[in-house]
Amino acid sequence: MAATRRTEIHALVQSFEDAFNAHDPVALGGHFAADSLWTNAVGKRMRGRDAVIASGREALPRLADAHARDRVVDVLEIRPDAVAVHVAQSPVDADGAPTDAPRASAVYVLARGTDGWEIAVGQNTIVAA
Repeated sequence: MAATRRTEIHALVQSFEDAFNAHDPVALGGHFAADSLWTNAVGKRMRGRDAVIASGREALPRLADAHARDRVVDVLEIRPDAVAVHVAQSPVDADGAPTDAPRASAVYVLARGTDGWEIAVGQNTIVAA
C-alpha cells in the first residue's frame, strides 16, 4: 500500500477519534458515506450518514465523560479505492489517562469518495474483559 494512502487512512482514524472525544455528532457523522452501514458498540444498526448523526445527537450527551484513543492495528487493501481497517479503541479520561472502561474493537471498510476516504461500512464491538 502506498505511503500516502496509509497516511490518509491514519489521518481519518485520528479525525474520527477527535470527533468522538469532542462529542460532536456532526463531525463524527461526517466520516461516514451518505449511504453507509454502521453498527455501533451496543449493536444499534444505522443506514446513512444522517442516521449516524441522529444517533450521535442522542448518545453522545450520555457519553460526556467517555473518551478514547484509536490505534490502527491492520489495513487490508481490497482495491486502490477500498480498504478494510481494524482499529483498537482504548478508553481514556479527558486528559488521556487510561481508564477501566471497556475496550472496543472496530472494523471500517473505507472507500475513497470525491472528498477523500469515508467509512462505507463499519462495526464497533465491546471487547470482553
